[in-house]
Amino acid sequence: MRENETRINKVTAKKHLGQHFLTDDSIAKNIADLLIDDLDGVIEIGPGTGILTKHLYEKWGSKLVCIEIDRESVAYLKQQGWAQGLTVVEGDFLGMNLNELPISGRIAIIGNFPYNISTQIVFKVLEGGYKVVQFAGMFQKEVARRFCAIHGNKEYGITSVLLQAYYGCTYEFSVNEGSFNPPPKVKSGVINCLLLDEKKDFEFRQLQIVVKQAFSQRRKTMSNAMKSLLSSHKNMVFPEEWKSLRAEALSVQQFKELAIFFSEATH
Repeated sequence: MRENETRINKVTAKKHLGQHFLTDDSIAKNIADLLIDDLDGVIEIGPGTGILTKHLYEKWGSKLVCIEIDRESVAYLKQQGWAQGLTVVEGDFLGMNLNELPISGRIAIIGNFPYNISTQIVFKVLEGGYKVVQFAGMFQKEVARRFCAIHGNKEYGITSVLLQAYYGCTYEFSVNEGSFNPPPKVKSGVINCLLLDEKKDFEFRQLQIVVKQAFSQRRKTMSNAMKSLLSSHKNMVFPEEWKSLRAEALSVQQFKELAIFFSEATH
């Protein structure tokens, strides 16, 4: 066995895939219980050895689709008695078109997400415009707190605004390193995000542009940070009272308004 791999239940945790298998069943159940009832389908990303999957499958049955890139984990799941009939799609979630999966309608995404691609998973959902009504699961604690941070907080930043512009996000609980095999070097955090039922007068890309520009120089005031964008879109509305503020002082709602101003200026 290679030095950077740990064997658990006949499945090897692979460092390059960011695998840390959850071993605490009570935590797995608490994550599964976060899902709302009125869903048409559930996607679990990275089921691994199935500790969370088992709880999900008991409730959702054929509505559950698991996506796993690790062939060893796929083979292991198929051998489990409780998993007979479970739909497991082998492949990379980041390269998939979710509309081609055997579920549709109101979908939730859940998982003990691989930490090396967890932020990319969130952005794929946001950029793709998929009808994902709930997003819940395990992240590195620092990343989880950043996703749920509110304005005025030093953890508040680009990822906070982009996710919260579309979802109401709650930091549910923290998980210690000892609840995994192999233990990660960081603590973990579980978040729960529910889709906001509101019309958007901007595109995700437009929001992304203004938010990245605003936080590109977060120590500067908005008037300085946004200077290049405003100079190239001279007709863009920019409230006078925001100019002296730093990006972290603007709420998610204000950033959504800014995205609308940018949208209007580019049409």
